[in-house]
Amino acid sequence: MSFINEITPYAQRIQNDYGILASLIIAQAILESNWGRSTLAVKGKNIFGIKGEYKGQSIILETTEYVNGKPVKVDKAFRKYPTWFESMVDLANLYNTGDSRGRYKKIIGETDYKKAAQEVKNSGYATDPNYANKIIEIIESNELTKYDSTELSSIRVDSKNLNKEVPIVTVRDINKVSTWAEKDWKEATSNGYYDGTRPGANLTREESAIVVNRLRNNFLKLIAENKEDIQRLETKLQEIEKQNHLA
Repeated sequence: MSFINEITPYAQRIQNDYGILASLIIAQAILESNWGRSTLAVKGKNIFGIKGEYKGQSIILETTEYVNGKPVKVDKAFRKYPTWFESMVDLANLYNTGDSRGRYKKIIGETDYKKAAQEVKNSGYATDPNYANKIIEIIESNELTKYDSTELSSIRVDSKNLNKEVPIVTVRDINKVSTWAEKDWKEATSNGYYDGTRPGANLTREESAIVVNRLRNNFLKLIAENKEDIQRLETKLQEIEKQNHLA
């Protein structure tokens, strides 16, 4: 949910400025970036898989394309952005003005998320034949329609402002430790409770279960094997943690 909470204000701004459902934008970001955790999202701040360059910046990654309905691995250049917000604005610009044939025009102003998702697929944005269904499932399972504006049908997009300079929005770099957490993060990683990567990333229930159970198993082992005083127990716990870290 923290990823949704982080990008929702931007998605709602996109809806207000461009007439694209916030739920659609959020669902696409989730699907394309694996909840902001993909390599492209982390290293390139690109959460929609848009190919090419952004102000001369790009990142080369392996991706899956569908040829005649079959997945094929290929290397592609993807746009590299300063923050996720520029990535979202770029997608909105693509839907509004990115194609001289106007193939994305039915997405603009569409108030039905199912029809909007289908139009994304029909426009040729994605080669995955199940793309629309995946977007719809994400919207419904996360109740994303609650973020949509009821005034979307009255929005009029001002084409003169579509290419205006985008303000820089600071987005947390998940690969850096916050100053206030440095000491505890170093201790937790050195004791083997985390692998030391992505300190600012979202924590899933699976990951939290692993950490809790590592702690639990260490204490159970400590209790079962030791009856010394508290100080010696603490020393033994540190030895167990060191063994786990080296394992």
